[in-house]
Amino acid sequence: MAIDLNSSLSQQAMTAREKVSTQKSNGSAAPVTHTSAKPIQKDTVELSDTVKAMQAADAKIANTPDVDSERVASIKAAIDSGSYKIDAQQVAEKMIDFDTMME
Repeated sequence: MAIDLNSSLSQQAMTAREKVSTQKSNGSAAPVTHTSAKPIQKDTVELSDTVKAMQAADAKIANTPDVDSERVASIKAAIDSGSYKIDAQQVAEKMIDFDTMME
């Protein structure tokens, strides 16, 4: 997104900064602000059910271990015993599928 520094809003912001800067250089310790008597309204946000479900799923994932220790142990045991067989064709297919997905 490009920001137009020549827009009227940018010019207004620059003018406001210059006023604050001028006030500070004139000996004023803090910029002068004018407040109105209107009560300040606070913005509120309500999350949809979809977002709430996503937050619950995220919390569940955060509490799930990254590694299935039992599966790792069984694969290690199969490798150690020599009974673990690798299907080269299936590995190649999965690599191609992954590469295709990344494009």
